[in-house]
Amino acid sequence: MALMALFLLAIVGAIVGRDWKAYTPTLQSEGSPLSSAANDESVWVLVFVVTALALGGGATLFVSGDSYSASLVTAGGIVVVVALALAFLFYLFYGTYSAAKARGFQRAAAVMAGSWILGLLVISGITAKLLLG
Repeated sequence: MALMALFLLAIVGAIVGRDWKAYTPTLQSEGSPLSSAANDESVWVLVFVVTALALGGGATLFVSGDSYSASLVTAGGIVVVVALALAFLFYLFYGTYSAAKARGFQRAAAVMAGSWILGLLVISGITAKLLLG
């Protein structure tokens, strides 16, 4: 409770302490470091190679059975499951985002659509767990 009170005081201090009358918002260009990295082919190749090696190593550990310790085999299985889940979530979000951008939505609306799809997936999972559990 004390930590949350300090956090609340820090937020209030940051908001009150800023000279809002002198604040004028400026428009920034669409080019952020993340978007410039997304347009670089070498970054995509590096991410693909690292992902393929991680999935391949995890799958090899998972199917190795008695060659390695049980905890290492379990870790390999966890790596594969987490990597595939993250790839699915990225594909779902980015597919929705790019489809919305292609239909003329602004960036904020496209991000909202992608987030809405991920939220719908979470709500569906919670509903299934409540109904089946």
